[in-house]
Amino acid sequence: MINGFEERLINARKDKNYTQEELALRLGVTPQAVSKWERGMGYPDTPLMVSLCHILNCSMDFILKGEERVEFVEKGGLKPSGEILNEIIAEPFLLEFGTGLIAAAGDESSKGFTEIAEIRKRAAASFGILLPQIRIRDNEDMDKLSYHFFAYNNKLYENAFTSEEEISFLQIYRDLEQICTKYYGQIINKQLTKRLADNLEEKYPEVIKGVIPEKISLIQFQNILIQIYEKKGTIHNLIKIVERLDEKAGSIRDIKMLAEEIMKEE
Repeated sequence: MINGFEERLINARKDKNYTQEELALRLGVTPQAVSKWERGMGYPDTPLMVSLCHILNCSMDFILKGEERVEFVEKGGLKPSGEILNEIIAEPFLLEFGTGLIAAAGDESSKGFTEIAEIRKRAAASFGILLPQIRIRDNEDMDKLSYHFFAYNNKLYENAFTSEEEISFLQIYRDLEQICTKYYGQIINKQLTKRLADNLEEKYPEVIKGVIPEKISLIQFQNILIQIYEKKGTIHNLIKIVERLDEKAGSIRDIKMLAEEIMKEE
């Protein structure tokens, strides 16, 4: 038992003007978990405790023992936290929003952002594309009612609600789906391309056998898919695309010309 932990947590959270839902969203846990901690019914595990102190700008000694609050001081030789590591790599797709949307995002988080799963299904069924994991975070420096979409730090789209009464994640989801499909050529990466190839190999092994990576590399395959998608708006006919690759890759080495030749016969 950690004497006074729940009271210190409540006070530190309120000092930052966070609701339980806002703190939970920043930690990546449910609001129910924060509520239990504040009622003395449990404690965060060590990695979460570290993140909690960072978010609330307090020391571990304060949150655990009630000692004087101090700001963190960098120490040498520490392993980077997951939060730091998450910031190193630009995400394939990022939804970033102002603080006025945190409560709505918290509601969606408690439901597991289920609409994103539906967007994935529709994208696969309609266009033959796989969407990457979508990272979602707030940004205190943005207009509080605005939201932006990024692909590898490149801003694809921005919008804002005119009032708090208008806030609706359904609108954000509609924009997200439209932007993902419109700019898929900028979002797809080698990992997603590999998943597309692996799925084809699992279901139709003879179609892809001897083609990728034997005749064409994975990154070349990705570039061909991008060109086809940007021209035709779909790569759903993946079987025929790979069959044309098998037929043409030996005689046409230029990737752009190869993609154009495939599209002629598709």
